Amino acid sequence: MNLVTDPWLPVTNSNNQLCYISMNQLFEQPDEWLDLVLRPHERVSVMRFLICVVQAALDGPKDVDEWNELLNKIPEPGLSYLNKWKSRFDLFDNIKPFLQVRKLEPGNEESTGPSVTKLDSTLAVGENGSTLFDHGAASALNSNTVNRKMLNRSLAVSLITFVNYSPSGTQSSAKLDGELISHSSGAMDAPCANQNMLHTFVVKNTLIKTIHSNLIDKETCGEFYGDNSWGKPVWEINEPKCLADKESFNNSVNTYLGRLVPLSRFCKLKENSPYFIYCKGFQYSTKPKKKADSKRVYRDFKPEPSSTVLINSEGEYSLLKSGVNAPWREISALVSKRSKGSNGGALSLKYLSQTESFDILVVGQTRDSKNVAKILDLVESKVHIPAFMLGSANQHAYESNIKVCEKKSYTLFKGVEKYRITVDDEWKGRVKRIVENSTSETDRKLRNIFRKNVINHYWTLIEKQRHLLMNYISLLGTDQDQTREEAKKAWLGAINLAVRETFQTLCSQESPRQIRAYVAGWQILYPSKSNQQEVA
Repeated sequence: MNLVTDPWLPVTNSNNQLCYISMNQLFEQPDEWLDLVLRPHERVSVMRFLICVVQAALDGPKDVDEWNELLNKIPEPGLSYLNKWKSRFDLFDNIKPFLQVRKLEPGNEESTGPSVTKLDSTLAVGENGSTLFDHGAASALNSNTVNRKMLNRSLAVSLITFVNYSPSGTQSSAKLDGELISHSSGAMDAPCANQNMLHTFVVKNTLIKTIHSNLIDKETCGEFYGDNSWGKPVWEINEPKCLADKESFNNSVNTYLGRLVPLSRFCKLKENSPYFIYCKGFQYSTKPKKKADSKRVYRDFKPEPSSTVLINSEGEYSLLKSGVNAPWREISALVSKRSKGSNGGALSLKYLSQTESFDILVVGQTRDSKNVAKILDLVESKVHIPAFMLGSANQHAYESNIKVCEKKSYTLFKGVEKYRITVDDEWKGRVKRIVENSTSETDRKLRNIFRKNVINHYWTLIEKQRHLLMNYISLLGTDQDQTREEAKKAWLGAINLAVRETFQTLCSQESPRQIRAYVAGWQILYPSKSNQQEVA
């Protein structure tokens, strides 16, 4: 199975049909392939792989000017590069199999190794294996679940995804050159899983154009990741001899190309086998290191190029996470251009024209906070960004208006809960215990579910009217005063309508007690007739 010549990459063609193509086909017919057909975490991983191949083939671009000239020049060097390194893209090559450590052996001579389906985090494997994304999983009592094989084309995608998204915690054990890498020594998150980060990619009308739009130049690489940080893809260098292999470690962990397709886990596949060998590999971190006095050292903070960096009021760094807010609510953070040491979105945004609208794809996964190996949800959202949203003033206005909506959502929840407390004595007791901090985890969990249901209903209604917010923002800074005021009024009305509709939907008025509860909740929403909502 060679990724250069064998079909493995799932894409849509110009007729919007699903096809599996080889890497050669990608470059031979660059205008034919529109987009990848992958789940969110797979898309992130395969995009990073394709970007890495193209950047290595070009050995650049060296700067912004060269980046602008490269789009039509990608196919030829891409094909030449694949021809040169063809043997390194073979999953089962006898000398250097793709993204694997050939000398890896089982940690226990009697062990066959874990099931190869562990490479795909959405398949039900072992105790942590949820069937949320694996409806075809066999019963846990049926050995077929363990012995399932994977198609070679699925193995290619899953292996690339595994080294990008393998969660922290206990790993399998293996031997490398006689040295045991024990399962008892926990591993850190692979680079793309850290902090459940969201990844942002600029999207164009063909896959080659999308890849080009997400390349970064060498000058930008040096600015954000330091001198000599370009590096090489892992398949170009010798496989690691051990965890302490300095050459392989430095390239894989401390360089741009090395990190795009990381060696966070050492793996070895067995052809036609339902098992494979793997163990902890090199350790990556996107978190700032701490000194003894707990002050953060920001120069060690090197977030992935597709992530969005946030800085709080205390100057602490974090990454925009999956599963917190819908991506459209985070547009200001996602599209702000990042400079060294500051917050901002993906590095590829620096190449966008200030006068043209564009699309971004925001993808990621959400994991259980107590069991990081368990995926709770996959996030994928395509967001259209009008050109006017690239201005800092409009970004600030958009963010301020989202905060207005958030403030309304807090008041809405208080009103709905007031209603429920009034009609439900058991719920009243539960809230009282939570306030007095004398409650059980079950009480807090039930209240959080209730809060989530209320808030989600409200935000769903707001999202349907988001075009009104965009219309209002587009008029800021113009001389169309009357039109702008009308747009502002329409947006304000949409917020208040979402509040009223949510409250009326969730709070019945069928009995005298319910009517009293309705009035009590309504007074929280609208304490006076002169209530006015301000938009920044």
